[in-house]
Amino acid sequence: MVKAIHFKYNLALLLAVCSALALAACDPKSSPTVKYGQVTDFAKACASGSQCQSQRCIEMNDIMACSRYCEKADDCPADFYCAFEPNEEKPEPLMGLCRPIDADVVCKRCSNDLQCGMIGGTCQPFGASTYCLMDCTLDDCPNGYTCTPMGDSSYCTPDTNECECNTLKQGDRRACSFENEYGECSGAMTCLGEAGWATCDAAMPGPEVCDSIDNNCDGGIDEGILGTVNHCSRCGEVCQGGGFSGTQPVCLEGVCGLACGANYFDANANSQDGCECMDDTFGATSPTEALSQGSFTSCDFSHQITESRVPGDASHQAHHDYIKFNYEDVWNCQIELEVHLRVPSSGATHFFCVSPANNANESQWTNCRTVTPGTAQSIEPSGNNGAYYVKIGLLNPGEANCSNYLLTICEGGRCP
Repeated sequence: MVKAIHFKYNLALLLAVCSALALAACDPKSSPTVKYGQVTDFAKACASGSQCQSQRCIEMNDIMACSRYCEKADDCPADFYCAFEPNEEKPEPLMGLCRPIDADVVCKRCSNDLQCGMIGGTCQPFGASTYCLMDCTLDDCPNGYTCTPMGDSSYCTPDTNECECNTLKQGDRRACSFENEYGECSGAMTCLGEAGWATCDAAMPGPEVCDSIDNNCDGGIDEGILGTVNHCSRCGEVCQGGGFSGTQPVCLEGVCGLACGANYFDANANSQDGCECMDDTFGATSPTEALSQGSFTSCDFSHQITESRVPGDASHQAHHDYIKFNYEDVWNCQIELEVHLRVPSSGATHFFCVSPANNANESQWTNCRTVTPGTAQSIEPSGNNGAYYVKIGLLNPGEANCSNYLLTICEGGRCP
C-alpha cells in the first residue's frame, strides 16, 4: 500500500510539472510507463528497453532480456541478485536492478567498470590485481562470498581470498607444472570451490627409464635408453655377445648385432660366441710394406705359408695380404717358377695376383686367379729374376671366412 501511494504521488507530481511547462513529451499517453517491482516479462528477449515493462533491457547469459527493479534480497529469481544502481529517477526505496550472477564475470580480471556491466559490479582492487566485484548494498552475497566494506560501498569477496578459484569457479582448470633438474612437466589443477585449488596433476620430472613413458617430459619416450644394448627393440631386450675378446654387442636401428674389434670377425654369424675369428695379421697392407719370404735360387724348391688367413664376415673383411720374395734362376732351371694358392672347402672364394719381376705398381698386376673353396690355382710369374709381389684376398664382400689358405712358392718337382 505504501508503494502504491508513493507511486501515485510521484505520478501526480510529474503530471503537475508537465502541465505547468506545457511539455507534450510529458503526456502520459505518449511517455513510456516504467513498471517498478514485479513484471511479467522478466528474462524475455528484447532489443531495447521500450519492449520491457521495466524499460530495462540488459545482457543476461549471452542474450539481451528484460529485467526488473528490486529493493532487497529475495526480490530477484534464483541465479540473480539485486544489484545496487543509484538513480534519482527511481522511487525510493527501490534502488536496484535484478542482474545475473554470471560466474564468468564475477571475480573476472578487469581494467574498467564497463567490463563488469553484466553483473552491475565495479572493477575493484583485490589481492594482486583488479576484479569485477558484486555490490552487496541491497542483496546477500552468493554462497562462498562475504560482503566486505571497501571504500564507500560493500562488495562480495570470495572466502578463498582468490578470485580465480571460489564457489562460483568450481570445476575451472588452469595450467600448472613441476620443474626440477630433470625437466619440466606440465599439467592442470582444478578448482574445488571452497576447498580452493586441487594439487597440480602434472607428473614429477625424473630420469628417463625404459617404461614407454616420457619421464622427463621433453617430448621423447625412452630416449637415450630404448635402442641401446640393454633395451634394443623393446624394453628389457638385452643384446647378446658380450664377454668375448674383441667383441661388443650393439643395437642398430632396433636390431641386435655385434661390433667386432680390430682384427676380429663374426665369421659364423653367431652372436652367442661373439667375434670368434681373429686375423693372424700376416702380410702387410700395401706392396711397399709387403712381408718378405726370403730369396730363392734352387731349381727344385718349395716354400709354403700355411697359417695365414684373410677373415671376413657379413659386414667387413680383413685387409688383403701382401708378401714378396726374391728369385734368381742361376742354374738355368728347365721348369718355370710358380705361385700356387689352395683354399680349403670350409673357406670362401679367394683371389690372388702375382706381379711381374721388380714391379711394385699394383695397378699393373694383371696376372690374377680366382680360387673357389676346395680348389687350387697356379700362376707363373713373368720373368725369371728379381723381386716378386703376391696379393691374396677375399673375392666377395660379405662372404664369411675364417679358414687358412695354403700358399706355395715353388719350382720343379716340389710344386703341388
